[in-house]
Amino acid sequence: MERPKSITRGEFCAKMRILEKKLEQLGKKKIYLCSEGAMRWLTGIRHQVVDIAANTPTTVHVVVETKPNTSLLFYSEPWESNRVHDIIERGIWNECGVEASYGGTSPDLTEEGIASPLDENYAEIERSIVSPLAEGNQKAKLDWLVSESRQALMEIAAHMEEGMTGWDLRTLVYHTYHQRHLELNLVMLGLSKMKRHLHPVVEDDSVVEPGTVVKIAIGARYFDMFHSATQLVKIGEAPSHRELVVHHALQEATLAYADQFTAGAVEKDLHAALGPIFKKVEETHGLEGFGQSAHLHHAGGPLSPLGNRDFVIAEKGQRQILPYSQFSVNPVDALEFLKFELQGIVLPAGPPQIIDEFAWCEATTDKPPYDSMEWRGTTLRLPTIITHGDT
Repeated sequence: MERPKSITRGEFCAKMRILEKKLEQLGKKKIYLCSEGAMRWLTGIRHQVVDIAANTPTTVHVVVETKPNTSLLFYSEPWESNRVHDIIERGIWNECGVEASYGGTSPDLTEEGIASPLDENYAEIERSIVSPLAEGNQKAKLDWLVSESRQALMEIAAHMEEGMTGWDLRTLVYHTYHQRHLELNLVMLGLSKMKRHLHPVVEDDSVVEPGTVVKIAIGARYFDMFHSATQLVKIGEAPSHRELVVHHALQEATLAYADQFTAGAVEKDLHAALGPIFKKVEETHGLEGFGQSAHLHHAGGPLSPLGNRDFVIAEKGQRQILPYSQFSVNPVDALEFLKFELQGIVLPAGPPQIIDEFAWCEATTDKPPYDSMEWRGTTLRLPTIITHGDT
């Protein structure tokens, strides 16, 4: 699959239509965008190569005006101005008849009719504009990113060696992803003596040991698209029957939970659904104590260009899930401390689309690096525990 462009004319125009429609609903004529995620979404250009977090300002800002005519007015510190002038000159908006210019160091956010961080609900306004996934090039970027990222995880698993330290493995992860033109927003590695760590922060001198399950958790990005993924690798031997049974139950519970991510769903209701779902899977599979997995890890949440995760589903939260937005869920089981993660797209009606991370994989392979599961009348290919040496 050819690497997609960072942004195209059609993509930019589709994004502007989303923005214009939202501002019209709000009775606003302008919006101030200042976060790295929102700026990548709008421009298809990196403005800083660091971890992206939602609502965190970056080096270049813009005021988008939709009435009477659509225009972009960029702002930055003086030492960034030469770069910004080049961005204005080369930007995709020039192909769309949208005027762009430089406004200096900062806009007047007190003027009437502008949506800005001074508004109490600005974070939700920004999310409602930037989150919806557009067809065409933006979807192509996501598909390419997910494919390349999952292949990178397979490559890392193949090159792991017993005795590697946490720092060795971290180096391998970054090298493999960068070779595939992918940035990393997050890397977590669970090696020796870290089985119970739900968020395994890299320990430099931890070791890849035989008989253990190594957890590799990443947040990969390609401009405004993100892939949140986990890969489990059993070292030196095949996964045990117990590990496979528990992991299958975790897959089943995760899919049932993911099905709750429908357009308009409220986060407190999503959080409340976890307990009954995991308890039902516990009873179905006879896995005493599995139900405690429901709230062992966080409850996942929506993804968007704004950051690797917009927010984590909260027990009493009132935020809604938006149509055409993405989400990621990644529970950890309470029996073997295995982790399973999947990413999906919320549809306007009905259950979500689960992203196929193995579209690149030949179906004829004897040992596919995924599990096949029947779900809602279709066959899904899901990440599994792979054995080092079989990749």
